[in-house]
Amino acid sequence: MADVAETFSGPSAVDQIGNLTIWAIAGRTISQSSPSAALLGGSSCYRITYSFTTGGYVLTAPQVKNPDERLTSPQDRQSLGKITPDLADLTYVDSSDSGSAAVVLAAGGLFQIIERRNVPQSTLAASAQKVRVINVNLGAQATGPTDGAGKFSIMQAAAVDSLGSLVALAI
Repeated sequence: MADVAETFSGPSAVDQIGNLTIWAIAGRTISQSSPSAALLGGSSCYRITYSFTTGGYVLTAPQVKNPDERLTSPQDRQSLGKITPDLADLTYVDSSDSGSAAVVLAAGGLFQIIERRNVPQSTLAASAQKVRVINVNLGAQATGPTDGAGKFSIMQAAAVDSLGSLVALAI
């Protein structure tokens, strides 16, 4: 393709506000490679997106960069190593509402977190929407910090067992 100047506004992008949905389901019910919209709409799966505080849900997947030093080479190289998915400790509001993260995740243990990006939160799960299923092991709930300015919160350690790829929902 010929070199063309970029427009000042850059590529179009979807705002994060209102366009992220996070579901939680206990155990290992949903397939990471072929998740079902019907299971997301079931009675054992909960939307917990709005329970999280700012910075309370941070998923990353950094990849190791291995040094690749060569004898007499004037420049060292790097090669890519394994990916280490990480879900920082969860922080969410303390609530007694039945669908809140504080109630849904209270038992800890094995859970699946299902993440859907770039689709309005008000949109119900449907086939062909892209989601990622994250198998996690959750620790015990602990009271969050009290800063005198915000809401009471709960913190919970989260260890990633496996990070699914971004895949389309099945029916």
